[in-house]
Amino acid sequence: MLSARARYSTVVAAVLVLPVLTGCSTSDSVIGNDAGAAAEQVVVASGESVEGSVLAEVYATVLASSGVPSRVEELTGGRSDALAALDAARVTLVPEFTGSLLTYYEPQNPARTADDVFEALSRSLPEGLSVADYATAEDRAVVALGRDSASGTQSRTLGAFAPSCAETVAVVSPRFIEDGALEQLAEGADCTFARVEQSAADISDTAATEPTAFGTTTLSPLAQSTAVTVLADPDHILAAQNVVPLFRTGALSDPAVKALSVVAGELSTTDLAAMIDQVRRGQATPSAVARSWWDTRQ
Repeated sequence: MLSARARYSTVVAAVLVLPVLTGCSTSDSVIGNDAGAAAEQVVVASGESVEGSVLAEVYATVLASSGVPSRVEELTGGRSDALAALDAARVTLVPEFTGSLLTYYEPQNPARTADDVFEALSRSLPEGLSVADYATAEDRAVVALGRDSASGTQSRTLGAFAPSCAETVAVVSPRFIEDGALEQLAEGADCTFARVEQSAADISDTAATEPTAFGTTTLSPLAQSTAVTVLADPDHILAAQNVVPLFRTGALSDPAVKALSVVAGELSTTDLAAMIDQVRRGQATPSAVARSWWDTRQ
């Protein structure tokens, strides 16, 4: 029997020839293996965040190495602007996260596991849009404990920690709130914090001075640091947020679709976090880290 991912993945056989876009600002990652195939160039949208920039470069790099000319188009708006650019054929592909995209199209959907979220997303997409296989790389909401809080409890899973929520202050990131994690905690684990404080940024420099839990996401500097203990979520209380490519149906050739499957099979959370960290520290550009990552897999 086919898996959920196999049943709902999009396999496109027809080639849609795209017009060459002119007058657009592009990143330094204009890549093309075939100068004569510019008309079939795949344009990958890059968001303003480091995560969005790195993911765009990863997809463009793997597409180019598969013989599909590609470039990155920098967009300054949020998801709505990226989807508008996709609808207008200004871009061909938008890197996304499964849970966030599902919430955008179907806010009340109860799916939580990676496969369930992907299935629900595939069904919820409007006509003309498709997704290919999701990667293991993710940026899902997580709850982490500061050193003092972690040492004072034996809980190492979110479900086991839930009874302590009523006595705990939570410092949460904007993304944690945007992903509906507070509601998911209340519904799935009866976890309602004594007080919730929203951080202005990524809360990576926040120090715990009282029993504190941090609401953040997998790829955040805080979750990737040793300053906190990230609680495991084997019960899938918080929704999956796997990397997934969103594109216009029929806009990609077979080689392009196969290249997207390569990203799905190769890109891990550890890989993506390492690339993002290098960019945040100013050690490399998004295009450089993407090329370096892909070179190690050749």
